[in-house]
Amino acid sequence: MVPLPFFVDNGTMRYLTDLFIIMSVAQLWNLLAGFGGVVSIGQHAFVGAGGYAFFGLTTHLGLNPFLSMALTLPFGALLSLPVFAILSRMRVAYFAIGSWVLAEVFMLVAGKLPGFGGGSGISLRPQIVKAFGASTSSRVENIYWLSFAILVLVIFLIILVMHSRRGYSLRAMRDNETAAMALGVNPNAVKAMLFVVSGAFLSLLGAVNTLQKLRVNPSGSFSLTDWTVFIIFMVVIGGMGRIIGPIIGAVLFVLLRENLSGYGPIYMIILGAAAIGMMLFEPGGIAVLVQRWKLKKAKTQELEEA
Repeated sequence: MVPLPFFVDNGTMRYLTDLFIIMSVAQLWNLLAGFGGVVSIGQHAFVGAGGYAFFGLTTHLGLNPFLSMALTLPFGALLSLPVFAILSRMRVAYFAIGSWVLAEVFMLVAGKLPGFGGGSGISLRPQIVKAFGASTSSRVENIYWLSFAILVLVIFLIILVMHSRRGYSLRAMRDNETAAMALGVNPNAVKAMLFVVSGAFLSLLGAVNTLQKLRVNPSGSFSLTDWTVFIIFMVVIGGMGRIIGPIIGAVLFVLLRENLSGYGPIYMIILGAAAIGMMLFEPGGIAVLVQRWKLKKAKTQELEEA
């Protein structure tokens, strides 16, 4: 997959860039909900905020586009702190609802910001776009590599966290928060760490998405459907609490979208039915089904050899 830019056209690279972005977003939601038990349905707030921050830093403050993109990381981390401070006072269901409400508030505020195109949005200036490549081909290739690098970094950081002392605290908290507290784990501190990491990278991905789409607009940048609903579907289908889960789910989602999107409402019905069916019959997702199949195959081979 890495050397593909040397063999495919710009359209395929854009397609893969979108895939890498949604895989990264899915991994971050899996980090929160699958590994940490923090169910948020408002992560589109950070994706949109990152896109708008990137636009504001480059267009209104005149900062270097590469520096502006890097600054969306600390911007997202800082933004996540007051958001978590508000949401942490809420119980599980109210936490999820509250995160969605806050994201919708962010979207409404973005539509009222002066200099950001209002409700219809605004495009990036040509000189900002050209900073990432003088020609269309070079720009598409550079964004491809950028999105791929972010995906690899996100997966690496999740693996690093899960194999650290924080990771063991995370597993204990997810399995039994009361027992984890008795062992000295501070659930709020662990959840805050996850929220900060997720918020930082979601904002960065929002900036990359803005560069890919060449514009910001409230409904697209803060899309509940694209950045939360579809993402939850990918993680649930692929397998929560597993690194491979969001990857499987994202690939399956893209295949379904490309083959069924022309059927309109039927496409959404099939996605919903698939998610509900998976939650009812195999909550562990496709990753667990594949694991069981491999174990069954290995046992069959052992019996045949015996």
